Amino acid sequence: MKPGETATYKSKETVIDQDEAINYPTEFLNSLDLSGLPPHIINLKFGAPIILLRNTDPARLCNGIRLAVKRLLNNVIEATILIGKFKGEDVLLLRTPMIPRDMSFYFK
Repeated sequence: MKPGETATYKSKETVIDQDEAINYPTEFLNSLDLSGLPPHIINLKFGAPIILLRNTDPARLCNGIRLAVKRLLNNVIEATILIGKFKGEDVLLLRTPMIPRDMSFYFK
């Protein structure tokens, strides 16, 4: 990937309880803007700074750590840690389900 090139990532929201699926269509889930969750569509550029939203490896990758995009793949983002003890280390960020618990229904 070259500087200035972008990649678009879309979330894949689904209702966990299939009995509720008829009440909450995918279009509705995609339109939700909830605290602690990324938006439905994210456009990222090579070199762009990003902030991790959840703990994936408490020793190095915790909520709020700053990284810079190094490479963008279909379901993986390669990034470089920008701050702290592991500054300069390259890491892989995998697509992971995020389930909000403060809703009247559960979806991921």
